[in-house]
Amino acid sequence: MQWRDNEERIITVTPVAKGLVRPALAVVVLAVLVQLGSFHASFIHRHEAWFLLVLVGPALVIVATRTWRWRSHKIHLTNERLTVEGGVARHYRSSVELADVFATRVDQRVSERISRRGTVILETAGGTFFVGRVRHPSALCRLIERERAAHHNDRVPFDTVFEFDDPSSHDYEVNPRRRWGHR
Repeated sequence: MQWRDNEERIITVTPVAKGLVRPALAVVVLAVLVQLGSFHASFIHRHEAWFLLVLVGPALVIVATRTWRWRSHKIHLTNERLTVEGGVARHYRSSVELADVFATRVDQRVSERISRRGTVILETAGGTFFVGRVRHPSALCRLIERERAAHHNDRVPFDTVFEFDDPSSHDYEVNPRRRWGHR
């Protein structure tokens, strides 16, 4: 990822894995069933490798591809923006400037609160920006809010009143030198 001038990475987060538990559980259960079946049936014992390949192989491929897709997604928080990137076949990258963020919020169900997971959502002028489902979403929101506060301290507040001070006319008046003897 290309960083801008004076941009510093604060944190990089990998979102929560989804869709990995059931295929991984299927791999374990099917492998155990093939092993138990090989003890009780001689046909399964003779062709145990084929049974593992046919029954466990597809579930193992699903686990591998979903793990690869999960590990390819990243959330980068810098001092200027938040970027979400990922994808295996088609890579995508979307970002939002921290100066454009109005509010952050976390959506969690009860089970997600217990497991300390949730979806982080940013409200911007352009609409709602879904960051994704992450571990410790409130900690990520606190980091975003801290960087937004640091970013906004450099700006002039909206209630600042500017007054015009008319400069002295003598400061800008240029009078040529007078030369004696010239008309």
